[in-house]
Amino acid sequence: MQKRSSRVFVVMGDGEINEGSVWEAAMCASKHKLANLCAIVDYNKIQSAGFTAEIQDLEPLLDKWRAFGFAAVDVDGHDVSALRHTFENLPLKSDKPTAIICHTVKGKGIPFAENNPKWHHHAKFRAPELDEMYAAVGGRP
Repeated sequence: MQKRSSRVFVVMGDGEINEGSVWEAAMCASKHKLANLCAIVDYNKIQSAGFTAEIQDLEPLLDKWRAFGFAAVDVDGHDVSALRHTFENLPLKSDKPTAIICHTVKGKGIPFAENNPKWHHHAKFRAPELDEMYAAVGGRP
């Protein structure tokens, strides 16, 4: 609104965007044509209590962001080149805020945690679990 040249990035989880305040802010950003705003959604399809499709289905998520006045794209959140390309081309539209829906896999690369809602807030690790996690990512530092 102040016509600054700075960019603002907001990173949100897919469970977090079930909150009404997120959509109220999105409407405000669209109304004021805040093209310097970029909402980044980590869309791993898991939230605190389970899968988003079972708790509060978000689909069609890309269409929702567009309906709220954002220029929106889907991207593989694990593809660094695709992410870099997307960020290098911001804003997507000169008169709209941007939403980047990053499709990710929760726990990617850790076989026993990958896409497993039980690991969303897992905090206590036993030594064998730690050893298996380190092995999955190339060993201990």
